[in-house]
Amino acid sequence: MQIMNRRMMGRFLSLFLMLSMSFACSNEKSGDSQKQDDFDRSAMLVHWADDYILPAYQNYNQEVIDLNDAANKFSNAPSLNLHANLHAQFVKAYTAWQWVSFLEIGPAEANSLRNFSNIYPTSATEIEQALVNANYNLSLPSTFNEQGFPAIDYLLSGLGDASTTVNQFRNNTDYGRYLSALTERLEAMSSQVLNIWQSSYRNEFISNTGSSATASTNKLINDFIYHFERELRAGKVGIPAGVFSGSPLAQNVEAYYSDSLSQTLFMESLNAHRAFFKGSGFLNGAAGNSLEQYLNYLNIENQGELLSAKISNQMAAAESLAKVLPTSFSSVAANSNQDLLALYDELQKAVVLLKVDMLQALNVRVDYIDADGD
Repeated sequence: MQIMNRRMMGRFLSLFLMLSMSFACSNEKSGDSQKQDDFDRSAMLVHWADDYILPAYQNYNQEVIDLNDAANKFSNAPSLNLHANLHAQFVKAYTAWQWVSFLEIGPAEANSLRNFSNIYPTSATEIEQALVNANYNLSLPSTFNEQGFPAIDYLLSGLGDASTTVNQFRNNTDYGRYLSALTERLEAMSSQVLNIWQSSYRNEFISNTGSSATASTNKLINDFIYHFERELRAGKVGIPAGVFSGSPLAQNVEAYYSDSLSQTLFMESLNAHRAFFKGSGFLNGAAGNSLEQYLNYLNIENQGELLSAKISNQMAAAESLAKVLPTSFSSVAANSNQDLLALYDELQKAVVLLKVDMLQALNVRVDYIDADGD
């Protein structure tokens, strides 16, 4: 316990020093070094909506439509071939999800899309109870951990190897019914969010060009940073690494039952955050008005270096550590947890740059409460 406390105290002390240095560097700048903020937020919102958000949602929606189709085919006639096809489509849909997960604004926020799609760890016990009782209501918040991608992961990979899974589905049709209910819900929720964006919310989003806490720019910047901090840094890495519990929780990784998928999902999410920060279009990568350009326009520096460059470089540092890890983060947590802790530390450095330096430069207030001690 003393070792754990020293580790935790050391991390908090390190964070305190980073925050202190960040504020100090900001205070060292003269008032003349930052330009007046007349950056074209309207053009940035249009670029976000038309070149990233809508194409990313369209891609995700198509992948979950295909996932639902593959799930129904497997449920109706379980076989090894259809199981392999279904799992491959599951990976494609789960990967596509990483590119829209942080867009918790408008219809996604109103419909709790993230909570219904990707709360993990899933509860195998509650899933099995739902199968027995056959009285599940997936629209209830109490069922967050019984549905979405983590629950599908359990049904496809948590019952045993592929042959065992196929036999389970053949011998108990309740598994097929539940799987189809899960994929149909993912498709329905995705289609609903996309349809609202296309029919009305896109215009509402791009017209809300102000700088208040409820303006589109301020809300989406907060959503972006919240997701980087809580979903990418903490959820995918910090919690499995035991940063908040004092000991590793290998079973709490994303896609636990697929085992080798957690690194892929982490890399996709990190790449999505970096693309959005740099203003890369979802389909062709073409750059448009972005947070990176916004910071450069204001000439924001940190310790003599452009803040935008420091943020990009810090994301790259995290990527360099992550891409050499084993593909199973659960095995890393169990066997070489210091590597996950090192990755967490690199992500935390990026959090400070985003949450402290960038928000201060853009005059955006944090609109969420973070209770994990950082």
